[in-house]
Amino acid sequence: MTTDLVDLPPRFGMDRPAFDKLGSRPPGELRAATSVILARDGAEGLEVFLLQRADSMAFGAGMSVFPGGGLDGGDRTALADGLVDTGAAVEAAASWGTTPEEAAALLACAVRETYEETGVLFADVDAPAAGTRERLVAREVGLRDVAGRVAADRLRPWARWLTPEVMPKRYDTAFFVAAVPEGQEPDGETSEAVGAGWCAPSRALREWDAKERGLMPPTWAVLTELAAAPDVATLLASAAGRRPEPITPSLRPGDERVGIAVPAHAFGGQA
Repeated sequence: MTTDLVDLPPRFGMDRPAFDKLGSRPPGELRAATSVILARDGAEGLEVFLLQRADSMAFGAGMSVFPGGGLDGGDRTALADGLVDTGAAVEAAASWGTTPEEAAALLACAVRETYEETGVLFADVDAPAAGTRERLVAREVGLRDVAGRVAADRLRPWARWLTPEVMPKRYDTAFFVAAVPEGQEPDGETSEAVGAGWCAPSRALREWDAKERGLMPPTWAVLTELAAAPDVATLLASAAGRRPEPITPSLRPGDERVGIAVPAHAFGGQA
């Protein structure tokens, strides 16, 4: 089957010498990760919560990103520990094309990272005890101690992006979409970010066009698709039943620059 490719804006490319230098290294190890698109209905219509990563970060320095991060050991035992309901894990496994154990790990990671970075908790508890967020970040407690059981039904699969092999840091990132729970407000109080806030997808893209905001290709592509949704209800309806196909950007070397292209389904979530 032929996959149609769509060229991304040239700004996402790199100089040919930098690309050639990357090609001389062995492929980076692929690490599982999650990212959560927090959404609300705001003054600009649909709005999403974006963090601006600190310039000191080894990956995505200075970029605007959705909350998220890599899986850790505690996430991988989420199903066995009862952190994720078995039925929810089986349903998520069908969406992501993986095992219930791995799907439960993705859900646990998504909930944990969102709580650590924004204070928003998708769980069956009314409110965690004071100080638990800081203790979770320090790994003094686990997510089960904080959340009891995650509210998996509030997180819907959206997209899956894989970093090209040539890059030194590589991630297999599962993107979820979720409405912010009533009574909760994300704050972006994390050492990994220097700023955070709500923004309409279309405005974020305009700011990127004006070079006022940094975006990585997956974030840009996700925002491009989100810009078509007028409100949260429409967004969640479009996420229902999604089975995201992997999206791996293709690099197109030229004499002076290397462009980036992605499968057409990068703007539709599934092939």
